Amino acid sequence: MSLLDVNDLNVGFQTRLGTVRAVNNVSFEIDKGEVFGLIGESGSGKSVIGMSLLHLLPRNARVRGRAIFEGSDLLALGEEKMQKFRGEKIAFIPQNPTASLNPLMKNGLQASEIFEQKGYSRQEAWDRALGVMQSLLIREPEVSAKRYPHQLSGGMKQRLVAGISLSLEPELVIADEPTKGLDSISRKRAIEFFQQLEGKERRSMLLITHDLDLAYEICDRLAVLYAGEIVEMGPARKLMDSPEHPYTRGLIKSLPKNGLEPLEGSSPSLLGLPDGCFFRERCNCQTIDCRKWHPQLSPNNGWMKRCVLP
Repeated sequence: MSLLDVNDLNVGFQTRLGTVRAVNNVSFEIDKGEVFGLIGESGSGKSVIGMSLLHLLPRNARVRGRAIFEGSDLLALGEEKMQKFRGEKIAFIPQNPTASLNPLMKNGLQASEIFEQKGYSRQEAWDRALGVMQSLLIREPEVSAKRYPHQLSGGMKQRLVAGISLSLEPELVIADEPTKGLDSISRKRAIEFFQQLEGKERRSMLLITHDLDLAYEICDRLAVLYAGEIVEMGPARKLMDSPEHPYTRGLIKSLPKNGLEPLEGSSPSLLGLPDGCFFRERCNCQTIDCRKWHPQLSPNNGWMKRCVLP
């Protein structure tokens, strides 16, 4: 059963040079208990999609489309109603945990604050915060709770922010680049944390990441974004083991373990997207038709692909 249904999402940013078309006609569903991933290069529109669902974009953003969650269109909600969804119904785990934590407050106080706001006594809130930190594999939670954010490793800060976000047991979690900037050890522990979260809770999640290994390990389905639109979508492991779109193949070949073959060229300017296929200038399979027509996202062998080639 679908928990979130996004239809024809478009996001543009008004600038002095024109409109930056960051997201173009994106549609997808997330079922209850499903982990759905968005992957692609930096600037492909992944984070913009996540932030648009919770009204976290700057004022110059123009958002169109529908995002149905529990019968309500998130994109049409006013700020007062949206505040009831943030945290309690939909949690957001940002990509920069350091910027999300107050450097002047001890970690335990930040984790317990949300429980105090829900009516728990200070001691009850503190005990619940310790329980959350312990469940998230934070070493010596009693000690870590009495320290400040700068005294935690990058991975532990990421788990603390995740714990604060998950404290109210939301129905949907939006995780934005959860392994970005982490060293190899912290990254490994972050992957273990999300695997544990997926296995223990089976919580619905929208995972936004450029970390293809993380996506492979925990996602049920994937959507590959390029220049603000989905170019391929399907079961995660099948898609990454046997990609069909030329961009997806290039993205996977660029991984060190797959030969470190970087994609040549760069994404087109979002101020003036080209006619035809957006990827054609970087594609070694392009034909005359790729210049004439902009391909639609169509069913192809059990998943969706945006390409004029069979």
